[in-house]
Amino acid sequence: MTGALRGRRVLIPRGGAWGDRVRAEIERRGATGVVAPLIESRPPRDVAARDAAFARLAAGEYAWVFITSAATVEQLVAAGATIPVGTRIAAVGRPTARAVADAGFEVEFVPVGTSSATNMIAQWCAGRSPRSTGRCLVLRSDLAMAVISDELELQGYEVDVCIAYRTVGVDLDPAVVSDVRTGTIDTVLLTSLSVGRELRRQVGVPGPEVFIASIGPGTTRDAEKLGYTVHHTAHSQSVDALLAELDARTAEDPS
Repeated sequence: MTGALRGRRVLIPRGGAWGDRVRAEIERRGATGVVAPLIESRPPRDVAARDAAFARLAAGEYAWVFITSAATVEQLVAAGATIPVGTRIAAVGRPTARAVADAGFEVEFVPVGTSSATNMIAQWCAGRSPRSTGRCLVLRSDLAMAVISDELELQGYEVDVCIAYRTVGVDLDPAVVSDVRTGTIDTVLLTSLSVGRELRRQVGVPGPEVFIASIGPGTTRDAEKLGYTVHHTAHSQSVDALLAELDARTAEDPS
């Protein structure tokens, strides 16, 4: 059977190494990947505060650091930050853990199942006590909710929060906008709420001829609130899982 991706033109909404890797995977499966970033990560507005947190991290002041996205890792690397051997690393999911490993650091904890802050902190806290754990540092974006730090504080842990980066919109090439509106680009990967917002702002909600594929249940819920009809939702919050699931479908499969 032919995978449902074969022959399709797929909008990849982030660039950089991530976009290149996803395009290679898409093209290996017989589709055409169009890397057209809708969002990108930039240093936070308060760089001094971020650098101070990175310095405390490098000095070994934290027992645990929570890393909530691959974009956080990109900012750590760009700033030349280091994580000492004695500091244990928790990653929100396998894609983030892979980015951490690629940067040369060892991950101690990755939650089972969905890559989400709620799932991460619930599993991490299970069986632990603040008495046996030192100070924690949570690295996140300016748009992320304080799920992890709030729960840590509620459980009695000492915690600092660092805004490691901010997410900004990127204007699409007018040709890409036209291709999505006409269905020439017939598949769109929705990888976050920010991507969904930017796509709606610049293109509008695509018509029924455009297949919308969401990276996970949380992203699908957000997309539906924005007016999207999502045709496929990955079971776990992972682009690798999303592509594998799409490739496993048949072109006639309506589900």
